Amino acid sequence: MVNDNISRKINFSIPFEELRVNDMAELTRTLTEEDIKKFADLTGDYNPLHLNEDYAAKTQFGKPVVYGMLTASYVSTIIGMLIPGNGALWTSQSIEFIHPVFIGDTITVSAKVKQISKSTRTLVLDIIITNQHKQIVVTGESKVKLLELKNGEGKVTDLDRKLVLITGGSRGIGAEIARKLSREGHTVLINYRCSEVEANRLVAEIQNEGGKAYCFKADVSIMEEVEEMFNLIRQEVGEVQAVIHCAAPDSVLKPFEETDWTDIQKHLDIQVKGAYNCVRSSITNMIKAASGLIIFIGSVAINGVPPMYQTDYVIGKTALASLAKSLANEYGPKGIRVNIVSPGMTQTERIEKMPEKAKMIYRMQTPLRRLGTPGEVADVIAFLLEPGARFITGENIRVCGGAVME
Repeated sequence: MVNDNISRKINFSIPFEELRVNDMAELTRTLTEEDIKKFADLTGDYNPLHLNEDYAAKTQFGKPVVYGMLTASYVSTIIGMLIPGNGALWTSQSIEFIHPVFIGDTITVSAKVKQISKSTRTLVLDIIITNQHKQIVVTGESKVKLLELKNGEGKVTDLDRKLVLITGGSRGIGAEIARKLSREGHTVLINYRCSEVEANRLVAEIQNEGGKAYCFKADVSIMEEVEEMFNLIRQEVGEVQAVIHCAAPDSVLKPFEETDWTDIQKHLDIQVKGAYNCVRSSITNMIKAASGLIIFIGSVAINGVPPMYQTDYVIGKTALASLAKSLANEYGPKGIRVNIVSPGMTQTERIEKMPEKAKMIYRMQTPLRRLGTPGEVADVIAFLLEPGARFITGENIRVCGGAVME
């Protein structure tokens, strides 16, 4: 985890997605008489307080004072070259001039990230300018937006790269989704409940490949833990722009008469309530951004004749599908897309204890005559994050080799 209280000095422009609160940049300049003359010619401001030694000698300062806006203009250098760098648009500035600056003074301009929104690509910077005597000469606050280059309709740009939360992302299909999305340039936030070792190992694997990944612990069925997780993500990385809900409890195959309500409640809590909690924690920012993507991992088990001895699992996935359709209808007008991706029988830990005969029968009843792979599910998820999927919402996309057709 990143300690938000520790400042990190930026000496060269880094990707906007990697910036975080308390990042800072500095530059030092010695102001010369030539700088004053150039600024006067550029602006047309020939105030003798800045240019005429005899006039300035009669003032309380006793000598020419450097233009205040010349001193403050070096904030533009930091914004354009360091934080956030190329493509930055300086949108507003508050300035207070504390102490005069004179020719020959050496000033240090410091900018520290105060607030950051990855979804709107905006920053608020605290500005402090000091002289060689460590006196504060200027303070202020800058607001900055990082613009995007237009690369053509349908092409993937940096704007399409998202901050993606993957619940249950430390293993199985969730882990494969994290790998795939990181290779596509997205920043992945891997949620886990108890698989800390696996989550950290996956983060290290992705980072070693040059991707961006972080892991965050939370039981998604508990709203307080989800809210704490989202707050931590917001502080350390930015606003979540896409939620992929993979978290699901392990299933134990058993006849209905051997179940009790706790079996069903476990699926409702993790699959449905977990989805509810994550959407509630992210939807406000998505509405503000007029953009967002929510994907639930469903199952073809809810289509047609359900499998035997999986009542709890089927109830959970059915409720999850209903939630997805309701959200797609309600939030589509606000620019938020909600879809379901439903795998068929897929080669994961979940089916390891399943009888080989059952797997063989499934393969033979599937037109492609094989089981799916986590990578094939991840490929569909990755597509839904691309510009080409921007008109797809409310859909249940089955990744099952044709085992279910409608």
